[in-house]
Amino acid sequence: MAQPKAVSRSTRDAGPATLGAGVRIRGRISGDGDLTILGTVEGSVVVRGELTIGEGATVTADELSATAVNVAGSVSGNVLATGAVHLSQSANVRGDLKGSSISMDEGAQFAGRIDADFELPPELAGKSR
Repeated sequence: MAQPKAVSRSTRDAGPATLGAGVRIRGRISGDGDLTILGTVEGSVVVRGELTIGEGATVTADELSATAVNVAGSVSGNVLATGAVHLSQSANVRGDLKGSSISMDEGAQFAGRIDADFELPPELAGKSR
């Protein structure tokens, strides 16, 4: 039996969705609501909402993009958020992170580059490196 290569959610379906721990997807996932991944995804994930990679989940992505991204599982690929990116203690990320803010709990594993817009505190803004 052939497996679908893409999963898409329309605006009328918008809302939270969960891909369970036993789910394996190869292809493109896109949608307009929040998404929690607890299983395995290989391909790309683009959502206009909050994306959560749960503990024990594995995502290997060409593209991983959302409004906000929370990672507790394993991600291989670049992460792009228009809002915040958060890596919890159990996160293991190999790839670049880009967001309006980046935070990592103690114990999170990360290998890559960070690109975030931020303002230096006034006491550092006037000092040269």
